[in-house]
Amino acid sequence: MRTKRAGHAEVITNSWPAFFENTGGEIMKEKSRLSYVELATVVIALSVVSIQVVPKFTAASEDSRTAELIDGLQGMRAQLTLYRAEHEHSWPPVDSFESFEAAMTSNEGRREPYVSEIPTNPCNGLNTVRFDGEPAGADKAGWRFDTESGSFQADNSDRYAVL
Repeated sequence: MRTKRAGHAEVITNSWPAFFENTGGEIMKEKSRLSYVELATVVIALSVVSIQVVPKFTAASEDSRTAELIDGLQGMRAQLTLYRAEHEHSWPPVDSFESFEAAMTSNEGRREPYVSEIPTNPCNGLNTVRFDGEPAGADKAGWRFDTESGSFQADNSDRYAVL
């Protein structure tokens, strides 16, 4: 058994690790305490940073949804144009969503289908397509397809219907 001095107190230990545990633990406990003023300062600083950062993340989230919506629109518009070119200037069947979806996602003698699936409108979470009727933006489906003009639009709101 060894006797060591730590400050003014005598510590009896069997090994060096025990000595450091006994003396270092006391020193670390005293140094790791934060005062209420320091804690309040940290909380205020984090609050100020979050006030600055949160709106930027919200705007980025809306921008990414809009970009995803535009990608879905462009992809479907390109594939609808290709479908029409390959089917004697006819659009896919529009008697029901199921027949439209089947025409766009099956390979019908092609090596690959026009699209693997109808894209989901990221603004309302729907991948359904409605045909003709009310103008786009009625929020009745994910998308609206005008069979006369061939216009494929977002159906979630007037704001996105013009894209």
